[in-house]
Amino acid sequence: MKMVDFLKKITTNIYVRNVLLMLILAVILIAITLFCLNKYTRHNESIEVPDLKGLQVQDAASIIASSSLRYEVVDSVYNQDGVPGAIVEQIPLGKSHVKEGRTIYLTVQAKSEQLVSMPDLEDASLRQAEALLKALGFSRINIEKVPSQYQDLVFGVAYRGVTVKAGQKIPKNSVLTLRVGDGGVSADSTEIDTTTTEIY
Repeated sequence: MKMVDFLKKITTNIYVRNVLLMLILAVILIAITLFCLNKYTRHNESIEVPDLKGLQVQDAASIIASSSLRYEVVDSVYNQDGVPGAIVEQIPLGKSHVKEGRTIYLTVQAKSEQLVSMPDLEDASLRQAEALLKALGFSRINIEKVPSQYQDLVFGVAYRGVTVKAGQKIPKNSVLTLRVGDGGVSADSTEIDTTTTEIY
């Protein structure tokens, strides 16, 4: 009997009733929010991403569209053995699961090798020239020592045996040869011939 009176007293207290009402409303709001969020994110509803590697973009486009997905070509790379226009990378990866309407980001094989303008390297140090060429993407650099009183001073850069002038464009994956002084010629020795030949 005392417990009934106690509960009755609590439930008739306006402050207790307000607290209980707020708790009930909070629970209802949380339940509604979770329900709406589940509907909005389409929880447990996903699409398997098709594996597009090796396909041409135009062929992959129809496959992507039939899967209710979208695509965007974001980058291109050049590989000597690659097939021009073929997809080499995709994000998300094939066989992964995503929501309907997700964008698939593609990297494709470039049709031709990227050309880079040769900087002016004459009279630069070997270290400076190598750093600049590597920053431009040239990774295959040979060193050819030429007679000079100035050790490691760059006299020119050659591509396929021909001196390249500043501003000329050559393929990014080219093998370059830096012609640098060996420091073994005295100051009164005959200067070397640094005449350049243009590439046509």
